Amino acid sequence: MSRGNPEDMRRMVAGWQLVERQERAERRQAGPDAAVAIRGALELMDLFGAMHGWPPAENEARRRDNEMARRRWVRVRSYYQAHGKAAKPEDP
Repeated sequence: MSRGNPEDMRRMVAGWQLVERQERAERRQAGPDAAVAIRGALELMDLFGAMHGWPPAENEARRRDNEMARRRWVRVRSYYQAHGKAAKPEDP
């Protein structure tokens, strides 16, 4: 392949794109990998910690999100308690 030949470059890029599409299809067919997702999340936490310190500093948006999650949890829990339902299905 000559460095300056545009057609060779197009063919090379098309080959990369084909491989990427095939790999995406294989990943989609295999489904999610929980271990990879958890490892990635932990790596991001480590990176954030290295860059900014851990745990992250409190801020208004984080406090607001935490409070909203607490209110929603109380609402869901109250519903299940009021209706005599278990939050988790019991084992048969």
